[in-house]
Amino acid sequence: MTLLLLYLLACLDGLLCGCRTAMGRCPLIRQRPYYVRALLRGLLAAQVASLLAILVLLFVVLVFPHRDLLRADLEASARRMLWVFLPYAAAVLSALFLRLAPSTDLRSATSVFALAPLTALRPLVLIVGCLVGIYSSRLWETWILGLIVLSLMLSLDSTLNRIASRRQAAEIQLLV
Repeated sequence: MTLLLLYLLACLDGLLCGCRTAMGRCPLIRQRPYYVRALLRGLLAAQVASLLAILVLLFVVLVFPHRDLLRADLEASARRMLWVFLPYAAAVLSALFLRLAPSTDLRSATSVFALAPLTALRPLVLIVGCLVGIYSSRLWETWILGLIVLSLMLSLDSTLNRIASRRQAAEIQLLV
């Protein structure tokens, strides 16, 4: 169940990274399809990162002789990570929920006072969450897996930014 929650949080993170990297880059009037594609791109990128993490996990499980010990250590580490990631996700989802209000002022204030700082804190939250999870781990394999997952999730935002930048440059070339 803990790994499922981490996977769902990674999917949510991918969706939001995909949307965030597309914001303000589209000159079109009808932007909904553009943002839907950005969300799907982010979700797909999170699936690729999750697949890579699962493949590394399966490799380590196959190589490690004491699988039960490794599984228990990984589950304990994942539970500790949730203590950091779930409150952060709740704060982000609460800010997004407030954006459903019909008030333009409230939506603008939510962007400035909640979503912008939370977006800026994302890399720090990822680092702290992973370090909290693996810090008291007894196995070096758990440390390696945690650091690999951390690097995959940190690279998600920059990869999506590069993709959005290239797409924007291509769209500008078509318009010019």
